[in-house]
Amino acid sequence: MRLFALLLLAGASLAHARNPLATKDQCEIDVLSMELSKDPAFEPLKKDALDQYLKSLKAHNVDVTDAIMKDLHLAMEELVFSSVQKAANGDPTHPKVYWTDTAARRHDWFGLSVPGGRYSYDNPDCIYRIVPISGQYKYKLKGRRIGKGTTDASFSLISNVNSQNTISTISKKDLKVNSDGTYEITINSDDGGENHLKSDWSAKQIFIRHNLGDWNQETPDELDVEVLGDPKPWFPRTNRSIINDAKDDLKQSTFFYGFGALDWKTLSVPLNHLKNPSQSQSLGTLTSQASSFGHFNIRDDEAYVITLSGGNSSYWIVPVTTMGLLTNDPEHNIVSFNSVQSASNNNGTYTFVLSAKDPHVYNWISIAGTPQGTVMLRWQGLPLTDGTPKGVNVYTQVVKFSKLHEVLPKETRYVSDKERKQQVRERLQGYQRIHFQ
Repeated sequence: MRLFALLLLAGASLAHARNPLATKDQCEIDVLSMELSKDPAFEPLKKDALDQYLKSLKAHNVDVTDAIMKDLHLAMEELVFSSVQKAANGDPTHPKVYWTDTAARRHDWFGLSVPGGRYSYDNPDCIYRIVPISGQYKYKLKGRRIGKGTTDASFSLISNVNSQNTISTISKKDLKVNSDGTYEITINSDDGGENHLKSDWSAKQIFIRHNLGDWNQETPDELDVEVLGDPKPWFPRTNRSIINDAKDDLKQSTFFYGFGALDWKTLSVPLNHLKNPSQSQSLGTLTSQASSFGHFNIRDDEAYVITLSGGNSSYWIVPVTTMGLLTNDPEHNIVSFNSVQSASNNNGTYTFVLSAKDPHVYNWISIAGTPQGTVMLRWQGLPLTDGTPKGVNVYTQVVKFSKLHEVLPKETRYVSDKERKQQVRERLQGYQRIHFQ
């Protein structure tokens, strides 16, 4: 009865929606996920996940403070919800386009207050949407680009919903779009021409990314999916079967994120350094993406300075995350900068300051409340390589806050208190433009 009432409330609000993310399918799966995530069967698995994250932190001698524990508990809540979301939209015979891996929408998302479902280095710029598929069937993904589209976009066919393992992909530059903004992507095991994702027996999901460089101007594409023919599920899908699928996903997520991403990829890097960028097909990364991982521990009188070059990438981002691998309230805090938002140096590089205190540098990322954290830099739109992308570099140093001016480029852009408030206000407006409609 409660589920039906929530759907009615969401449906009434949808009648006035203009956000391409605010679809009937989105609201129905949100409601179902919210209901199923309350099942007590997830509690022991949530504890197992927390134990794995703590094991990884302690293996690398991280001081697990009360603040870190608070971040971890939030991360576990979101990890559980993310697994339920993936399972709730897990039927390849009745696929839906569903927005996932995003922060909580507590501000009345069309009559709903939807929990966060982020995991393993969420990106505040990115609208992630998933479509379940099977290599047995044929599908059409229909889209409409709004205006010039987003700074970057990609459609990846993957064989594992956690580690990814890309089978085929279409990037924004390769996507053929009609003059009215519409396009159609075919997904099946046949050889195809343009706008085709060739699937095989291992295909499980289409993982769609729309990266917004300008939060106040760019809008993710409208998307809808159709499965051809009239396939039937092998067995009836019930709430209990969805919960069981979510439990299996949570067990897998615990390994891939609590060990793979946190321990192997991140904490193995020396403290206050960033690993040389590399490309990979697995562990949640895009094949045309280079990534650099690291973790930091910065005192109040210190600053962590990161300088990068974008190379031939079409988009990049510098986000700061907690030890739970989540951004800290991206709606209200400056926790990231991307290739559109950032002020450049004269030589084309970009320098960022991570500190608890505001240095009045335009490219400042606040780590207030998160003195120990993690970083995953991303560069997207790169040509496929042997794993070592050319022209993409990153350099780091830790300096005393009082000595910051000695290491920053002379042309560094500074801001006043008034300008900082305006910068924060514009980011907030851009964030709410997509998440609040």
